[in-house]
Amino acid sequence: MSKENWNIQFIKPCRFPEEEHRLLTPEYTLQSIARGRIVQINLDNCSIQRMEDLTEESTIEDVEAVGLLPLFEILQKGMVSLTCIGVNEMPDWRVKNAHAAYERFCRKFWPGHKDDKDATYREYNPECKERKVKFDELSDGARCVYGGAYVSIMQIQNIHHSYPDTTPENRFEIYLHSMIGLLGIVSGFELEIAKWAFWELNKKEINQLVPGVKQRRKDIRENFAKVKSDISKCREFAFDSAMDLHWLSGANLSEDLGHDIDINGTRLKLDNWVGTNDHKLYRISRDIHSTFLDNSTMKRLAITRERELESNLYWRNVDRTSKDILTYRYHAGYADIDELLAKIDKAVSYVEGDLIRKFDAVPA
Repeated sequence: MSKENWNIQFIKPCRFPEEEHRLLTPEYTLQSIARGRIVQINLDNCSIQRMEDLTEESTIEDVEAVGLLPLFEILQKGMVSLTCIGVNEMPDWRVKNAHAAYERFCRKFWPGHKDDKDATYREYNPECKERKVKFDELSDGARCVYGGAYVSIMQIQNIHHSYPDTTPENRFEIYLHSMIGLLGIVSGFELEIAKWAFWELNKKEINQLVPGVKQRRKDIRENFAKVKSDISKCREFAFDSAMDLHWLSGANLSEDLGHDIDINGTRLKLDNWVGTNDHKLYRISRDIHSTFLDNSTMKRLAITRERELESNLYWRNVDRTSKDILTYRYHAGYADIDELLAKIDKAVSYVEGDLIRKFDAVPA
């Protein structure tokens, strides 16, 4: 595997409307400090797992071998804050080793760093042997944070199994109306994922796609829209997908809330990035990302539409449907987002129940 497809990549989830993909370099981190901001790299599960492959005896060559050399170089030459937020998607039994690997990496390969005195740590039960994280066993706060994305991905699964004979456009319309009914919220990123999830093509049509569209379709289906065959696989896939979506939206929300950090007695605003070795997520984020609007990272989404998509009947239909409905909702005024957790729990129960009935009805 080439280094480009192996090394850790850095995602800036929100960029300016006309801005190309932003690159994270040591020079960029130092320029941010001069502007009163500090780059915070939030490491996902994939990158922390790479750290678990290193030992006390590991060398720079070993760091390069596991694909973390770009991170090492930024830590040496730049000035950043680093978090191992990826442990939040790990089952309890894995957290202790993951934390230890992260601390060891920082101690060996980031000399002189200081722990944040305000840092928080995930609570976990090291005796718990559950192999996977279960959504309904998360805390109230965690269900609220990940719930919208979890419901969205589960509903995509549900529609695939519930409406196999309807048109792709109809499936998308069912998805859009059902998310409004279930949560009263429509996420732009998840809406874009749904468009790709319901786009049906045969092998010949796939092979005729331009490379960029073909790659994006493959990446999105792999990370967010792979149809699963039983309820436990659906739940596991939806949770992993929800975590991927949270890497991007959580970083944006943190900036909108104006989070800052104390660096040697000076409060610096956070400039949030995601560090990941998941190259599918990295490529997706280059083509679908938030843009600044009204001093917010959360109000507008930039999407990529090649000419062949703009002239494709399916894409014309789903883009028009989503635009018409979202424009109507905008002018009508959004309902208050109260009792969100109760809505999430009710939606999860409904969608999972629907899926369970579908799977139980299928002859073994």
